Amino acid sequence: MNKPTQIAIAALMLALLSGCAQYDNRRGVLDNWQAIESATFTRGETTRQQVLSALGPPSQIVALGDETALYYLYEQSKGQGLVLVVYNRFKLDTQYDRAVFFFDSDDRLTDYATQLATGDER
Repeated sequence: MNKPTQIAIAALMLALLSGCAQYDNRRGVLDNWQAIESATFTRGETTRQQVLSALGPPSQIVALGDETALYYLYEQSKGQGLVLVVYNRFKLDTQYDRAVFFFDSDDRLTDYATQLATGDER
């Protein structure tokens, strides 16, 4: 086998072993995130059951002494990559939607906070 043929075979092997990759991963509670923006949660009046009815089951329930907290989390990751034999490059963008609701011993809302990613398409 002559040298140009060997080089051509090596280049073909490298081309066959390289490629592009795309990544899309979604985890967490997704069902009713738009309900957070449209719902009116009132501290001291809204009950735990009303929040559960509006948003569905949380990602976590946290016991804090006499209080409880409902924690909602949704994570979306998207990325692209170039996979070569000797060089790999990936770009990954992860966005999080979070909401936490605190309730007293009577299951009344005492406080809440939300952080929703902007420009997120679901």
